[in-house]
Amino acid sequence: MPSPQPIPSPAELQDKLYINGEYVKGKSGEWYTLYNPNDDQVISDKIPIAGEADVDDAVNAAQDAFYGPWSKFTSAQRGACLRKLADILNEDERLEKILTLDALSTGNPISIIPTREKNYIIGQLNYYAGWTDKMRGDYFPADDGFVKLVRHEPLGVCAGINPFNAPVATLIMKTAPCLATGNVMILKPSENSPLGSLAIAALFEAAGFPNGVFQVLTGAGHTGAILAEHMRIRKISFTGSVATGKKIQIAAAKSNLKRVTLELGGKSPALVFEDADLDNALTWTVNAILARSGQVCVAASRIYVQKSVAEDFIERYKQRMKEAVAKMGNPLEESTLIGPLVNKAAFERVNGMIERGRLEAELVVGGVRQSERGCFVEPTVFLNPKEGAEIYKNEIFGPVSVIKTFENEEEVLALANDTEFGLMSGVFTKDLNRALRMSALLESGVVGVNCVSSMNVQVPFGGKKASGIGREFGEYALRSFTEPKTILIK
Repeated sequence: MPSPQPIPSPAELQDKLYINGEYVKGKSGEWYTLYNPNDDQVISDKIPIAGEADVDDAVNAAQDAFYGPWSKFTSAQRGACLRKLADILNEDERLEKILTLDALSTGNPISIIPTREKNYIIGQLNYYAGWTDKMRGDYFPADDGFVKLVRHEPLGVCAGINPFNAPVATLIMKTAPCLATGNVMILKPSENSPLGSLAIAALFEAAGFPNGVFQVLTGAGHTGAILAEHMRIRKISFTGSVATGKKIQIAAAKSNLKRVTLELGGKSPALVFEDADLDNALTWTVNAILARSGQVCVAASRIYVQKSVAEDFIERYKQRMKEAVAKMGNPLEESTLIGPLVNKAAFERVNGMIERGRLEAELVVGGVRQSERGCFVEPTVFLNPKEGAEIYKNEIFGPVSVIKTFENEEEVLALANDTEFGLMSGVFTKDLNRALRMSALLESGVVGVNCVSSMNVQVPFGGKKASGIGREFGEYALRSFTEPKTILIK
C-alpha cells in the first residue's frame, strides 16, 4: 500500500489522466484551457481531452481489476478501504487542499469547506463503508419444490459523469456506493472542475484499493459520449442538465442497454404559509438560492407566499438578498460566502435571462453586474412573473429567484406542480397535517418541511418527471449498482 503523496498543484496536473494507478499523458493529443472565474486568469492551458484510446485503456484496466484482485476482496476489506480513504483525507488537511484546487475554477468559496463540504464527503465514505457487509440477499422456502435464493451482484465497470458545482462531493456520492458493492469506477469530472478529481485519484491506491478500481478521465462532452456509448461499461451515473441527460440515455440504450442513473435539473418551489415561522422560512429560502451562487439543482428558485403574510415576507427577503452583496468576493478569501458563476458562458446565459426577465416580471433586487472582471452576478429577485415567463419556468442556475403570492392550498399546489421539473420542494408551516398533506401531493422526489434544498445520505435523493431517473444516497444508491440474480434449487 503506497504512502499518500503531497497534493499536486495545477501545474503538476497538466496533461494528466489517471489510469490504472498512474498519472499518464492523454493519447488524443487534444487539450483545453481552464480559467479562473474570479479574475478571468488562466489556471491551466493543457487539460487533456480523453479520446477513444484513453477510454479503452481505462476500461481494460477496470476490467482487469474487477475480475482480478478486486473480486477477491471481502466485504469487510472493501469497507476497510473506504474508511482508510476517509482517514487519509482527514490527515494533513488533504481534503481542504483538494477542495481548494476546485475553488480555483468553480468559484465555490473556500468558506464552505469546513462547514459543509468536508463533513459531507467524509460522512458518505464512512456511511457506505458500514454498508459493505450488510447487502443481504433473500431465501424462500421449498414449499413448491424449489429452494429459491436471490443474490445481489455487482454490475462491473461503471462510469460517472459529474457536474462542476460540487465535483469532489459528487465524485464520492457516486464512487462510494459503486465500490462498496464491488464494482469499479471510471470518473469523468466536468471540464470546468477537473483538478480536485485528478488530485484525489491517487489516494485510492494509498487507501488499499487495487490499481484500476478508480480512474479519472478529463474532457468535455465528447469524452462523456464515448463513455455512454462504450460496449463494456455496464452502468453510467450522470449529474447535470436535462438536455445532456437525454443524450446519455439515448447513447446508453443504443449501445448495450447499460444501466443509467440521471440526476438532472430543478426549479424547486418553496411554499410559505401564513402560519409559518417567517424567520426560519427566510433563512432557508435565502440560503437555498445563494448557496454556490445559485448553481445547484435543488436551489429554491420559486417562492410562493400566502397573501396574508406576503408583504412582510417579501420586504425581509429583499433586504436579505441586498445584504448578501457584501458577502460576494474572491472565493479564496475566508470572508467570502458568495463567489462568481463558473465561467463566462454561464455568466452570459444568466445575465441574458435576467435582461429578458425585466419584460416578464417586476425586478426588485439586483440585475446588475457586480464588477468589470470575473463572472459575478448579484443576488436578484423578481416578483409577479407573467404566465410562461422564462425566468419562472426554466432553470436559471444562478442567484436569481422569483416570488409569487397565493390564496390557498389548492392554488399553490397547482402552481408548484405546473412544471416538468420535480427534484426538490419545501413546505413552511406549523400545521403538521398540512405539512403531510402537501408533502404527499407535491410532485418532487424530496420534500422539506420547514426546510428546503437539503439532502441526507441516509435517504434517497433524486427527481420525478424530467428531473431524473433513479436515486442517489442510502440503500437505494447501493441497489442501483447491483443486479439481482435468482437461483432455483430443485
